[in-house]
Amino acid sequence: MNQVQIFSVAEGLSIILWMFILYWIGRSIRSRYNNINISRFFYLGWGFKIFFALVFALVYLFALGGGDINAYWESATVLNKLFVDNPMGYIQELWSTERSLGITYHFNSETGYPPGWIWRESEAWNAAKTLSILSVLTFNSFWATTLLIASFVFFTSWLMVYRITTNEAFNSKAVMFAFLFFPSVTFWCSGISKDSQVYTLSLLLIYQLFLWLKWDPKRSIWRVLLMAFIFYLILNLRQFIALAIIGPFLLSIVVRYGSRLSQRPVILLLFRLFVYALLVSGFIFIANAEQTQALFQEAQITQSDFSQNPIYSGAKYELSTMDGTPTGILLAMPESVFIALYRPFITENLGLNFVVNELESLLLIFFSLLFLVNKNVFSNIRYLFKSEFAIYAFTFVLLIAFMAGYTSILFGVLVRIRAIALPFFFLLLTFRKPKVTSTT
Repeated sequence: MNQVQIFSVAEGLSIILWMFILYWIGRSIRSRYNNINISRFFYLGWGFKIFFALVFALVYLFALGGGDINAYWESATVLNKLFVDNPMGYIQELWSTERSLGITYHFNSETGYPPGWIWRESEAWNAAKTLSILSVLTFNSFWATTLLIASFVFFTSWLMVYRITTNEAFNSKAVMFAFLFFPSVTFWCSGISKDSQVYTLSLLLIYQLFLWLKWDPKRSIWRVLLMAFIFYLILNLRQFIALAIIGPFLLSIVVRYGSRLSQRPVILLLFRLFVYALLVSGFIFIANAEQTQALFQEAQITQSDFSQNPIYSGAKYELSTMDGTPTGILLAMPESVFIALYRPFITENLGLNFVVNELESLLLIFFSLLFLVNKNVFSNIRYLFKSEFAIYAFTFVLLIAFMAGYTSILFGVLVRIRAIALPFFFLLLTFRKPKVTSTT
């Protein structure tokens, strides 16, 4: 990346323009989604996201020599030049990449060529395509695009905070910390990266799903189409995240409509037995499905590559081998989930790069113990599992943690993939059954 270009006059003008646009959008969102318990934290949370997005960029550009952020921005710049040189070719490339025709089919010496590993990996290239749209909107301004992404992440996070504090029985301070101020989540998911796109789209899809289920009585075909479109985007960025979003939601639907049978215990028992049998059958079917086996084979290859390839020299952890059978999946799950949620430990001393993650792991262990030693722990769990959103969060965290813990091997990869699950995990750990107040 040309360091001179990202500090040019054109960069400054684009930043000023988008600051005005985003401020107007932000004021509109704050006005419409206003809750007395959270409204005063709107600009603080927004600034927190922008600050960490800038830190992320500066760390990668000047401390780590560019890394992924450099590769993604170079890809976006090349696509931006393609848009100027050949708009129809740009649209065709966005729609479908013809890899059989080679990289020179759309790109040449005038547009430049994207980094080979980005172009060859479909999910990374899809992330670069999405980034290129923002690049076009900001006139290829690196810092304005960073500002735009951080703001989109914040706006989506704010919608989640507003709806959860308004409609669910979670502590508002815990909700704000989880979605607005969680340090590692904000660092990894607020700047120019695939993780930011996956995180933003995932929150937006979960938000829309629960609007449809319980947060908003209005249901329209447009919302269904929007959800389908967002799901399609996530599927093309990180497939297992898309599946981890939809699977728990089906369970939330069961909880939602099963609660209506509470006055009919026999029917409710039969309904639950049917659902449990369906879940067990579904698990066995999905575990043995060809696509699932392909995912686990890919995960095993990734695990082996990270473990044995000397190129990957970062801090690693060890994990038992899994054979991909339903029994093997169940046996591997506890270890994988524990590693994803609670490591790296602060005692592992992995270096300055992981200090924040080690402190967060210590924080999560502390809140886990607080939840378990609470005298009302069983009452809290019973009440928690009556909530559609809590059931969703619990299942979602398990799925993400399992896949992150099993496939990562490198701590540097683990802390990025698990980031999306941490806000939901923190909400579960800080939940307490609301106290019944006397009306006398």
